[in-house]
Amino acid sequence: MELSNWVKQHGSTAVADNVRGALEAIDKKEEFIKMTLTVMMAPV
Repeated sequence: MELSNWVKQHGSTAVADNVRGALEAIDKKEEFIKMTLTVMMAPV
């Protein structure tokens, strides 16, 4: 979110909106991402 705020302050609202959208998507998929990382890091 800090990156998004910094970009917006430096004049690129469209990029800031894209960053926020990406962060929202990550938040919505957080549990799936955690589960996937756990499986990938598990010893074989």
